[in-house]
Amino acid sequence: MAHDSSFTVDENGIVVGWHHESNRISPASSREIVGQPVGLLLGRLLDQFDESHAGDPVALQLHAEREGSNTVISVRDVACGSPISGVESVFETAAFEQSAAGLEAYDANLHVLRSNSSALAMRGLPADRVLAHPVADLGSRLPLTQLLGRVLSGSEPAIHETVHGHDGHGGQQIFSVTAFKLKEELRTIGVGAVIHDVTSQERAQSAVHLLARAEAEIGTTLDAMRTSRDLASVATRDFADATSVDLVDAVLQGDEAPAPPVSTDVPLRRAAFEATDDTHALYPVGETSQFVSPSPYMQVLTDLAPRLLDPKTSTSDWLMHDAARAGALRDAGIHSMIIVPLSFHGRVLGLVSFYRGRRNTVAFDTSDVALAKQLSAKASAHLENARCYTRERNTAVTLQRNLLPRSFPDLSAVSTAHFYTPGAQQTVWFDVIELSGVRVGLVIGQVSRQGLNESATMGRFRTAVGTLAALDLPPDELLVHLDDAARYILPDPAGPQALSGSLRCQYAIYDSVTGELAIAAAGWPPPLLTSPAGSVTEVDLPVGPPLGQGASYESHRQHIAPQSTLTFYSPSLLGPGPRSEERDSELRQAVAHTDGGPKATCDSIVERLMGRRADDGTAILVAQTHRLPDSCIASWTESREPSAVSACRRRASRQLRDWGLDSHVFTTELVVSELVTNVIRHTSGIPTVRLIRDRTLTVEVSDEATTSPHLRHARAQDEDGRGLLIVASLAQRWGTRYTSNGKIIWVEETLDEDE
Repeated sequence: MAHDSSFTVDENGIVVGWHHESNRISPASSREIVGQPVGLLLGRLLDQFDESHAGDPVALQLHAEREGSNTVISVRDVACGSPISGVESVFETAAFEQSAAGLEAYDANLHVLRSNSSALAMRGLPADRVLAHPVADLGSRLPLTQLLGRVLSGSEPAIHETVHGHDGHGGQQIFSVTAFKLKEELRTIGVGAVIHDVTSQERAQSAVHLLARAEAEIGTTLDAMRTSRDLASVATRDFADATSVDLVDAVLQGDEAPAPPVSTDVPLRRAAFEATDDTHALYPVGETSQFVSPSPYMQVLTDLAPRLLDPKTSTSDWLMHDAARAGALRDAGIHSMIIVPLSFHGRVLGLVSFYRGRRNTVAFDTSDVALAKQLSAKASAHLENARCYTRERNTAVTLQRNLLPRSFPDLSAVSTAHFYTPGAQQTVWFDVIELSGVRVGLVIGQVSRQGLNESATMGRFRTAVGTLAALDLPPDELLVHLDDAARYILPDPAGPQALSGSLRCQYAIYDSVTGELAIAAAGWPPPLLTSPAGSVTEVDLPVGPPLGQGASYESHRQHIAPQSTLTFYSPSLLGPGPRSEERDSELRQAVAHTDGGPKATCDSIVERLMGRRADDGTAILVAQTHRLPDSCIASWTESREPSAVSACRRRASRQLRDWGLDSHVFTTELVVSELVTNVIRHTSGIPTVRLIRDRTLTVEVSDEATTSPHLRHARAQDEDGRGLLIVASLAQRWGTRYTSNGKIIWVEETLDEDE
């Protein structure tokens, strides 16, 4: 029951003033109250309470305020008590004292009125150092002054906020605080606070988030340097002020990681460095890192155990022997560091160093060491994958380089230059093949993907092209045969459809006698043709589908001027994505000037375009065409009369003597006689003889038949069948090639250098 009564008591406990407005108390004159002991007044107040509650406990609530030497006591409430009231009172006291949460009450001046044992433990102070003291004087372990001040002066009744403090040992403490106003009627008389120590929860949550970022961001590529940068970036964002990663140099090369202990003779290379401020790395990324011994760095590489230390108070004298590193740590204000090994299955990959300085004044502790070990373990697995990938890629690239031509033959038909770089996505290849009749085959192609299998496939395709080219097949027929061979060279469990787009090739034949270019393509862009005057055009070539799809192909034929330049290139040269006019224009400008020959053209392409290429492997083959002089060619047609054989021998003999090749007259007469005789005997065509003097002497006899002679070994009693065997034994090589209206049997004889 609310009351509005009040009375004043002097310092001796005598009532010196009385005022009441409650209708629940019978009227009493001031004469009856004033001058009496205060106990008499309290008894009368209790006696006047509702008689229906006789025998029940009565609760009397008073409020006292000092006025000089007197005390003014206001009667706030008189109520009938019950057993529940006693329980509530005990509960309130027990909850305050035994609560795991910190509970504190402050007056309007932010002096501590009450603080339970949990709050005192959070502050690390005894009760007599806390109670009746201003919050601002209680230190930084639990800094609540600003929060309580905002609650006291603000309009919000309560504020929930996270507060950062210290544990007294340099560690960080995190508190979740709810502060609220204490009001009497409409007047704020103080502030209350409920405090929870959430340090372990916050640190656990931060660790989870950090490891989640590490899981998402580290190891997105199979590149050790990139993985190291990702590790340093993730760690520096929220964990350390600076992070450095140093890897064993052999690991970066893909070699086997060494076993501990690692000595100072094993070179380490700085793979990454990240810092939140202007802290500079002692060694630039990519350079060799130097570590003295003994030092914590070398100890970590010896026992694979992490180290937590303060370089300013380190008991070791290792900094005395490493003045450069000591100066760098001092200039950066480093006060705490963790060094963790990067290892996988007991093999040393390197080490990672975490530093804290001016940004993060809280030193690392043992829980941070555990977190650093988890980070390094995740990174180590990805670094090992990167090392294995690098090893396999290096092996594949070595195999590719060994399967590619070491050098091109010195040919009269063309002068060539080339550029090749292996890629991560494609296996590219090229070749220059010497053909009969002073002709040359130019080929370029690719196998999708990269690896040992693809390198071996590339080698098989190059061999297949060389074998088919030796049969003197025209470009379109060669690609058809190569398309059939693709199903056997690269079998796939998923069937031929899985090969779609993975095998591409372009094959061209240039004839230096006629100046004709024949070319066909399977999924490959047409080459560029640069005229002697410098104009650049794209060869008008119908491009067929990639190999392995059972398709047919068409050849394009055209005559080109001597000293023209053909540029074959892989699509990756023009960079990723679809082709653009800008890239095409740059390529055309690069091949427009051919004054310096194929090598200068190749260098111009690399200089202008290689900075933009995709990492898919790039091949460039540049060929400058030449024409064989007419003086080195002799050609004539004879009749089918038997006398034509002797006439051909005599004409060939005269031509060889004119060329100064007298030593080859006998052999050439025998070859011409045998080949012309075969035409007259076994075909219905008219023989045509052509002699070509180049680095070899070539004898060609053509006819209009499509049947091809074959070499056989005659029996002892046979009267014929030995002519072609004799020709083959006298020649350097021989063969047959087909034309649109017949075939050509050709034989090459070796010439001495002076011939």
